[in-house]
Amino acid sequence: MDEHRWTARELEVISGLRGLGRAVEPDDDTKARIRAEISRKLEAEPSRRRRALATVLAAAAALIVFVGGVGLLLSRGSLPGDPLYGMKLASEDAELQLTFDEAARGSKHLQFASNRLDELAAMPSADTSAFLTTLSAFAAEATAGTAQLTVLGVQGDTARLDQLRTWASEQAGKLTALDVPDGARNGFTQAGTLLNRIDARAAALTGRLSCYRITTGEADDLGAVPATGECTVPPDALLGIPSGAPLPPVSTVSPPPVEIATTPTAPGSSTPVVPSATGPLPPSSTGSTPTVLPPPISAPTSTRLPTPTTTTPPPLISIPPLIPGLPGLGIG
Repeated sequence: MDEHRWTARELEVISGLRGLGRAVEPDDDTKARIRAEISRKLEAEPSRRRRALATVLAAAAALIVFVGGVGLLLSRGSLPGDPLYGMKLASEDAELQLTFDEAARGSKHLQFASNRLDELAAMPSADTSAFLTTLSAFAAEATAGTAQLTVLGVQGDTARLDQLRTWASEQAGKLTALDVPDGARNGFTQAGTLLNRIDARAAALTGRLSCYRITTGEADDLGAVPATGECTVPPDALLGIPSGAPLPPVSTVSPPPVEIATTPTAPGSSTPVVPSATGPLPPSSTGSTPTVLPPPISAPTSTRLPTPTTTTPPPLISIPPLIPGLPGLGIG
């Protein structure tokens, strides 16, 4: 193949084109400006992507919250065995974890236990397995709430004991109205026994509120255990010193048993409570020998200080009288 030979005219054209290229070449300032513009656009591109990603994530989070809120509202009426029942229990647990006051936590346990009985009453069919599972959840919530409220009741918040008795009576009425499957009779009986125990425990603690010893200092599944010894008057009452918190009046009438399916055990007779007194205790009207109490200790009273009298200190130097019949002289 023959090598192409450039003519003079062609070489002249090529030389002219090269000269034109050098003539339009940007100067250093223009190159720096173009380079900065390209860098700015390259840096701005990831920022736009990040903003778009943040927008997508925010929309997804809002959608999740919306769906969760709708599901939570729909789950409030769900029953054991429904698809949303697990969400209902989870929301109750979250609500309990966000409650920090002990009295409020105990009350919520009782509220959730009451919800379990309401669910059993609303179940269309008496499924034995679901019935027993829900009864077990009722017992767990009732026990937890009672354990917290009995401790608070003997620590000064005596209204919690009345709250327990009222709640136990209401739940006993719900329990007796349930349509119990044949295979769940044992669990039903245990639930009734638990309500009887709660009512009896609250009544026993109420009867010991004005005693010197209210509890044994121990606790069981229902919380504070009432003492069983003689109900003696607190030493502060014998001294006539008011106690830190006023004690509610204690009734000696035995409370009626809770009406549930099981045979209620007769409530034990309450130990007579010796009323607080600010003076000596009156003698017993009966012929029995009164309980020997330690002699009352008089409350300390402030001792009146003697009135200071002005006395003249003796003189430091005494000079006998120079003339008989006149008093002596004193220097000092």
